[in-house]
Amino acid sequence: MTIWEISEKADYIAQRHHQLQEQWHLYCNSLVQGITLSKARLHHAMSCAAEEDLCFVLFGHFRIFVTLADGFNSHTIEYYVETKEGARQLISQARLMADGMIDGHISNRDRQQVLEHYLEKISPVYNGLYSAIAQDLPINLNQLVSEPRLA
Repeated sequence: MTIWEISEKADYIAQRHHQLQEQWHLYCNSLVQGITLSKARLHHAMSCAAEEDLCFVLFGHFRIFVTLADGFNSHTIEYYVETKEGARQLISQARLMADGMIDGHISNRDRQQVLEHYLEKISPVYNGLYSAIAQDLPINLNQLVSEPRLA
């Protein structure tokens, strides 16, 4: 392979990686706007997270992390719940494509659809909390996400 062939492949790789990163940032912006502009009482608050992650505090106790899975060119969005004590569990996953589609049918430019998709992905947490509270039971993180729903 010549230097020019490698250069051409390197340019293609860089362009596609940049395109994916742009779509990830667009998704993050749509989700943050969807949550902050929603009139629904979701009991979410923005929180600081690592460089490329989103983090929301739920009911002042749980943290919901949204991140791209580790690895170069990862298209997998991961949703985690974490307790104040630092225990963390995977809730669900989704797929972000370079064209901006999430799970093949949701545009990351549509903040309402992005919000609804996100809430569907983290619904096991709300369901588990609701069930435990309704039955006056202590909250067990493993029970909240006992059956992670994958994309």
